[in-house]
Amino acid sequence: MIPSSASIRQRLLPIALSQMAGLACGIAGVRIATRLVAPDDYGAYGVFVSCAPLGMWVVHAGLVKFVVRYWAGSPDRAGLRREVTAAAWKKLPWLALAVGAAAAFVPGGTWWGTAGLLFLAASALVFAALGQGALQAQRSHWADLGVTVTGSVSRSFVPPLCYMAAGGSLAALQAGFAAHALVFAGAAWWASRAGCRASSSAAPAERQPGHQLTPVFAGPLFVVLALASWIATAANRWIMAGFFDAERAGFFTLAGNVSIIVTSMLGVVFVQYFQPSLFASPCVTADERRALAGRIDRVAAGYTVCALAGLGVLHAVAPFLVGPLIAETYRGALGMIVPAGCFLAALLTAQFFHILLLAGRRERACGPVDLAGTAVLVGGGIAAAALGGETWFLRWLLVTPAVPWLLNRPMARKRLLAGRDEIRS
Repeated sequence: MIPSSASIRQRLLPIALSQMAGLACGIAGVRIATRLVAPDDYGAYGVFVSCAPLGMWVVHAGLVKFVVRYWAGSPDRAGLRREVTAAAWKKLPWLALAVGAAAAFVPGGTWWGTAGLLFLAASALVFAALGQGALQAQRSHWADLGVTVTGSVSRSFVPPLCYMAAGGSLAALQAGFAAHALVFAGAAWWASRAGCRASSSAAPAERQPGHQLTPVFAGPLFVVLALASWIATAANRWIMAGFFDAERAGFFTLAGNVSIIVTSMLGVVFVQYFQPSLFASPCVTADERRALAGRIDRVAAGYTVCALAGLGVLHAVAPFLVGPLIAETYRGALGMIVPAGCFLAALLTAQFFHILLLAGRRERACGPVDLAGTAVLVGGGIAAAALGGETWFLRWLLVTPAVPWLLNRPMARKRLLAGRDEIRS
């Protein structure tokens, strides 16, 4: 379906602009970081950053999923915001425990200093994710553009500038990321208030304060799934740091940051543009569920093709980036860009089949599908690194985009097309 001119102006244009802003900031950030930050510090910083989403991707993941799925249809968004905020605060002690454990594995610095900065960053990112999830669910893409630009600018420039100002301190680099998270959260939370005002005209009888958050989203299911997703996202950096040396881990961190410009940018465009209409699709009858599955297949296939094509272009131009964009000391990262990007593309492709189950109200079926895919992706990487070294590890990453199509897709379709009431929250 070709987007209408109104859809392009109100939806596709701001989504594309937000990704272009992220691309520009990412390019500038890579240029600055590779000139100011030493590779071993950059590797340690990469592990720190991989732990920062513990709140929004793990402990508070169910709340974020609920906002994305049900915010747009809520008759009382102000009440829903209060309910979700209260639930988020109640989960912060669990986040503190998770952060404390994760900080023990972050190289460099003291445990208490790392844990404190990590908790601050992780907590702020929770509220950033909730705010942005609300904006995207209600299709306030121009407001979301402002939030995204704010986050992109602060993430790309604040940490390396703090590192430079402190004379090459890893703690300053981490503090800069925490400062970025606070700025990002403030922008997202402030911008999302407009959606609450827009729903304030709902009749009191329509409102259900304190009863909108469903148990499946508030319970442990999505915490477990998010933990698996977070492990999959960060696992390759851990594998590089654990099986190989700090310099190679630093190279892989840079390669991931370069490849994510293509894979994540395209993934965000596809998800933000298609997800609201997918969640609004009817899914009661078998024919409606099959039609929904067909739409997801087309969207996921479009993303996979575009992502792999983008990585191919990136591979061709990568040697020319050394000097103008990437410092010579990071030349060793060039051969890791496409493998790192293929793995990220696999993770993002799998998310479309996760969206399929959410849109089809098969939330509990997400468990076996997501966990099976994660086990294969991460387990394959560990086995390849342990048995074949770095060469076979990178080769494994190159073939990972096939995993969601061979595993996640058939598992998700089978559960979606099961009896109407067989799997319901």
